[in-house]
Amino acid sequence: MSFYTEMAQTAQALLQEFGAAATISRQTPGEYDPAAGAPSVVDTSQNVAAAVFPYGDRFIDGTLILAGDQQAFVGAVGATEPQPGDTFLWAGTAYKVIKAKILGPAGSAVLYELQVRRG
Repeated sequence: MSFYTEMAQTAQALLQEFGAAATISRQTPGEYDPAAGAPSVVDTSQNVAAAVFPYGDRFIDGTLILAGDQQAFVGAVGATEPQPGDTFLWAGTAYKVIKAKILGPAGSAVLYELQVRRG
């Protein structure tokens, strides 16, 4: 087991203990449905452990980061990499993933850092 694999497992355990459960959902186009005249939509979701924090005032620039945006840290163990446009459900509120970043030295994902926005 590599050092970063151990760090990912440690981060996951800390998020499970001190964070909370969340859900990340994604809608992707499926096969074309001739009856509907459009592709079907495939919904996929995964349960994750996460911790969410408001951005500090010094980071809110009104362009890239808006007032009300949140910063979410999601465990990478067993999780599919989140993408912009995904839905992040936290504490009963749906947020849209604006930006997703892998925190993982040496190419091994330890955590995902998300910028999420209500809506």
